[in-house]
Amino acid sequence: METKRLESNVQKVFWLNGSFSFMVLMPIIVPFFQSRGLDMRNVYELQAIFAGCVLLLEVPSGYFSDLVGRKGTLVIASLFHCLGFLVMALAPGYTELVVSEVLLALAISLFSGTDLSLLYDSLEALGSKKATIKIVGRTVFFRNTGESFAGLLGGWLLLWHFEAPAIAQAAVGLVPLLIALTLYEPPRKKMSAKKHRENLRYIWKALFGHSNLLTLIILTGVFYSFVTLAAVWMFQEYWQSLGVSLTLFGYLWFAINIAVAITGRFAHKIEKALGSEGVLLLMGIMPVLGFLGMGFVGSIWGLLFCFCFQICRGLTSVVMPDALNKRVAGDMRATANSIMSLGTRILMVGIGPIIGAVIDRQGLPTAMTSLGYLYVGVFLVLLLPLLALRKQFDPIPRGSSKEGV
Repeated sequence: METKRLESNVQKVFWLNGSFSFMVLMPIIVPFFQSRGLDMRNVYELQAIFAGCVLLLEVPSGYFSDLVGRKGTLVIASLFHCLGFLVMALAPGYTELVVSEVLLALAISLFSGTDLSLLYDSLEALGSKKATIKIVGRTVFFRNTGESFAGLLGGWLLLWHFEAPAIAQAAVGLVPLLIALTLYEPPRKKMSAKKHRENLRYIWKALFGHSNLLTLIILTGVFYSFVTLAAVWMFQEYWQSLGVSLTLFGYLWFAINIAVAITGRFAHKIEKALGSEGVLLLMGIMPVLGFLGMGFVGSIWGLLFCFCFQICRGLTSVVMPDALNKRVAGDMRATANSIMSLGTRILMVGIGPIIGAVIDRQGLPTAMTSLGYLYVGVFLVLLLPLLALRKQFDPIPRGSSKEGV
């Protein structure tokens, strides 16, 4: 009976990711914000507020998940997710949108890392010998396929009424909650709920005092998750600058997200074909090519460079979490995942408003080319040392799960 419940967890994590990412409003989120009186600086301010709240909550929520449990944490996350989009749909202006972003930050911080932790905990309890990178790839596939088809639906609803995607978003927010209620809590070793100082010392030493490789894995995951997040928030403004009709945004949103889904789904095959060196090099080159291409190409052909970020995102979403989760213990797994997400949020809080201000004052090309040159430096400082150290970690003792970094 328990075996069936644990196996069902794996499938439910896929569907939970797909429904959690089924964001009908996202294809027109920037025009939606602008319809509420916001400019691009306000848009990035909202994302900085969201990231700041997640920043404060990310590690405590992961620690909460490690101490209390995966199912309860995901149920609470799904509830805040539903409420956040309900407030957003009804928001008349900036203040109410801030409230919605805070609720969504609560949802994301609780969800982030807990879904993967439930997945890895369930597989460990089952004694699974499957290559985990393949299963993480399927999770990314479901997540981005959900976002892709939500983009199509949002585009079609836009043809009916501008507010329709926001209303639909509030309605579909209930689906993750219904799925989360059916999850099964996997058995695992837990840290003591009464020894917080010792727990935090243990986590810090495990993540940043164990090996330079693990530290570089975390930092690389942070910087390359941030770059794809920052780029996505430029896309819609970029599309408008190229004269793309708003009615086509849903189709474009579908295309860029299905690219992430496909890349993630076959990341293990890409790694097998190119080797770990090739995957990391591809992941590092794509943002540079994307930013410089979009910055210098002012025609409709510039749309092709958007896919560079999506290839990077698909690889980063699979390769880096798998590299981390295979190397940490189950009693601190959610906290470890949250720390990686925390770093991404710190960068968004610190750099996001600056990007928005540069776009408003200097224009998109300047912002994009500047980020392109910045990520040449990131490539040299993080990825090259990671390539040099990637084989220094102890062999992964998980049977056939030796694919990946």
